[in-house]
Amino acid sequence: MTTSADNPAVQAEQIWSDALTLLKHKKSLSPRDKGWLEGVTPEAVYGTTIVLCVDNAGTRQALENELMQPLLEALNMVTGQDMFPAFKIVPQRSAAKAKPEPKPQPKPKAKPEARPVAVEEQPELPLSGGTPSLEDLGKEPFGSAGPVPTVPSALQPQVNSEVEGQYVVDRNKVQRDPETHLNKNATFDTFVPGDSNRFARTVALAVAEGSGKDFNPLCIYGGSGLGKTHLLNAIGNYALVKDPTLKVRYVNSEEFLNEFIEALQIPSQSQGRIAEFNRRYRSVDVLLIDDIQFLGGKEATLEQFFHTFNALHQANKRIVIASDVAPKNLKGFEARLISRFDSGLTVDVKPPDLETRIAILRMMATMNHSNIPNDVLDLIAERFTENIRELEGALTRVTAVASLSNQPVTRAMAEQTLQDFFTTDVEIKPTDIISQAAKYFHLTFDDIVGRSRMKNIALARQIAMYLTREMTSMSLVDIGKVFGGKDHTTVMHACDRITNEMQQRQDIYNYVMELTVRLKQGSN
Repeated sequence: MTTSADNPAVQAEQIWSDALTLLKHKKSLSPRDKGWLEGVTPEAVYGTTIVLCVDNAGTRQALENELMQPLLEALNMVTGQDMFPAFKIVPQRSAAKAKPEPKPQPKPKAKPEARPVAVEEQPELPLSGGTPSLEDLGKEPFGSAGPVPTVPSALQPQVNSEVEGQYVVDRNKVQRDPETHLNKNATFDTFVPGDSNRFARTVALAVAEGSGKDFNPLCIYGGSGLGKTHLLNAIGNYALVKDPTLKVRYVNSEEFLNEFIEALQIPSQSQGRIAEFNRRYRSVDVLLIDDIQFLGGKEATLEQFFHTFNALHQANKRIVIASDVAPKNLKGFEARLISRFDSGLTVDVKPPDLETRIAILRMMATMNHSNIPNDVLDLIAERFTENIRELEGALTRVTAVASLSNQPVTRAMAEQTLQDFFTTDVEIKPTDIISQAAKYFHLTFDDIVGRSRMKNIALARQIAMYLTREMTSMSLVDIGKVFGGKDHTTVMHACDRITNEMQQRQDIYNYVMELTVRLKQGSN
């Protein structure tokens, strides 16, 4: 399989696209400065050098002089290393007509100087200052130089996370800070980067470090279960490592809404409670708000959030927002609030590619201390392409079978265990899961979504919640609403409990497997 790392032209296109996005949001650059950037066409990447084509000497001069420092900074942010531009004048050359140069033949690698290099159209023209030509540049593809810098491992806690959308399955020892509400285990070290999320991770790291002041607010959007919540928590954790005196607060829209409603509940005390609510949120240095889309249509809460946003933004405090859609597509939000979201930087996260899915599975296995053969990881990664929760659930089931039967994990065993996943592609609704669980456990639909804490009902409810999270793309907040208005933390606890007990109790594993088969087969 050919990847972007094998193609210098594709690498250059990806790097320049991300760097250009950062440069366009840099407030210190004038419209004239940004105009010079429009005439740049990426051609190829060789080691730590990116070849950029320009139309004329004037554009090259502007890039080499007043724009060089921000250009170097943007390239460093995007690639995680010192990246140096080599400018090539190609008159009347457009991006559509740009052709990548042939891949150079391997030669001894020469270290490029830490300054801009001007490359003329004639390849034989020597470069000044003894700097090697393109043919002599390092042949290492971008990406081989190592990952984006993260918090040193020595500063990281052990990874056992429960954050929605995170690519780690061992959640036995969740460490949620009572003051910041951060999951201490959701860090940049435990976030698996890939082409689908690398730019979002890079910008998130810049915001966490405090160098991403031009990206305020930062809006991260994408489907459920792709790592948005993980990134929000990683930003908060990293910021506190850099500066422990910062006031950081992570909150999802449900918690923000509930806290605001509580402040209004007792009319005689509402004024003081609202003042306390405002102090709580407007005194922070970093505000991380998750699932903002759920505030849509809640006018009073949005009004309060609008003023909170303005107060923080005017004080140059960091604001990071996560949503399932781009800000411009949010429903039930006033134009004035959406325009403020758009004033910062918006980045998306997409479903991971095959290589990233394999890396995610490998991290899951490592965190669970499971010895999973590569061919089994390949099997799961090839079968589950969109829903990370199903990817996680598949690995959980395979390791559960191995643990319960005291046998090693093999590809044949994995295929047998997961065959119910591959039989059909039926769209499964949460009401189908609740109805099927109720029938299976000889209960009623109302029992499952009700408040009863009887042992048999609570177990059935937790299994139904687990299956809903695994077999649909619903968020924890949405699942809680379907199950009679439960809090998202209740759903999280249910999923954690079933995940763990599947590894230890044969009956729990059988319940989950039998219900999965029924649901996949679409039985009533």
